[in-house]
Amino acid sequence: MMAVAVLLLSLLLTDLVRSQIPNPSRYRFTLTINGTVQERYVIDKELGKMSRLWFSKSGDELFGGNQNIYVRDDGRTYLFNFMSQPPQCIANRGGPYNEMNYWANLVQSWGGENQTYDKLVFDADCDGICLTWYKEYNSTYYNNYHYQSRLYVKKAEQKPIKIVTKVYGHDTGKLISTDVMRFASWSTDKTPDYEFDYPMDLKTCYYP
Repeated sequence: MMAVAVLLLSLLLTDLVRSQIPNPSRYRFTLTINGTVQERYVIDKELGKMSRLWFSKSGDELFGGNQNIYVRDDGRTYLFNFMSQPPQCIANRGGPYNEMNYWANLVQSWGGENQTYDKLVFDADCDGICLTWYKEYNSTYYNNYHYQSRLYVKKAEQKPIKIVTKVYGHDTGKLISTDVMRFASWSTDKTPDYEFDYPMDLKTCYYP
């Protein structure tokens, strides 16, 4: 009986974990908004390395904007600025900028990693069932809009898929716009070395 009880408890806890927002310490993904590439994140807390590459407004991946690479063992956060002429590297002392740890910050904004999903949704982007989280809020400072956002996570793989945000007129209730933020190429596999390759020779860096 004890073994059966332990097994049932284990299954219950496993199911509970699978119903929460995934918050791994190692992940990679490319962020797109309405089909335009915005940023590329590679985070590996065990290695003590982070990379954030953000592209020019044109969404041109070949001629992207800038990249930060944090290396814990160096005690440096390197900024590679491809928009300057010529491109430059600045090796700043200390840890990474807070926004580099993008996914952990996003999870907190949705209620934390222990927040269970609020609704199951059948969605083609999830190849079937999605776990979803929902929030809504009003914005009256710059405009008089009402926002409704839903985070989709593929149930079968615990993989974040997208956030769909709909904007309505606060007074009219009329739909104004729909934005779709996607997490492409999401992976929690072992991080390949090339993900943290420096795009420039560090000998060219300025050390403030």
